[in-house]
Amino acid sequence: MGQSKRLFEEQQQDTAAESTSSQEVIWHTDSLWQSKSQAKLLPALLRFHQKDIRIVKDRTVPVGGGKTRSYTTLDEIIAKVKPALAEQGLIIHQHLAGAEVITMLVHISGEFMASKVGFTPMNGTNVNNLQAAGGGLTYLKRYAISALLNINSDEDDDAASAEMSVLPTLPDTKLPEIKKWLNNGGSMVQIRAKYQLTALQIKYLTED
Repeated sequence: MGQSKRLFEEQQQDTAAESTSSQEVIWHTDSLWQSKSQAKLLPALLRFHQKDIRIVKDRTVPVGGGKTRSYTTLDEIIAKVKPALAEQGLIIHQHLAGAEVITMLVHISGEFMASKVGFTPMNGTNVNNLQAAGGGLTYLKRYAISALLNINSDEDDDAASAEMSVLPTLPDTKLPEIKKWLNNGGSMVQIRAKYQLTALQIKYLTED
């Protein structure tokens, strides 16, 4: 196996505690592993899935062509699943390990299942490197939770969000030029389709 398994085994060798069945690990792949015993975790997970958990698209952002895109935020997913998991003695937590995100579902007994996946920064207009890395990380974390818990966090074609290009903001330095263009017959519809506008910018551009 790869680095994750080697690191885990090194940590196990450093501990003097006796191994129990819940501490023994089965590696399905280097990116998916679990405690050997699932006798307590799986029934708890089943009870979690028997609950009526409604996860909604709680954020809408503008995209190209004057259209918008709705998706489920990480905050919405955590707010809905965290208390439902806790009721069953489960907790989900995530760790950033270099360029990988590790997601773990742990039962109070010590039984667990875990996965890891690498991430790359999102490509977006008017986004600096730190924002791009943060956006890619947040995107990955919400999908990793959804995959591990086998829940659907969106209603349709959310894969398009990975390539989503958010409209850039309009620099104030361009306002006089655009104002002149509008006065010569230009359309605000075209401007709104190209830029995100603040309330003050809209007021400036639409006032006579």
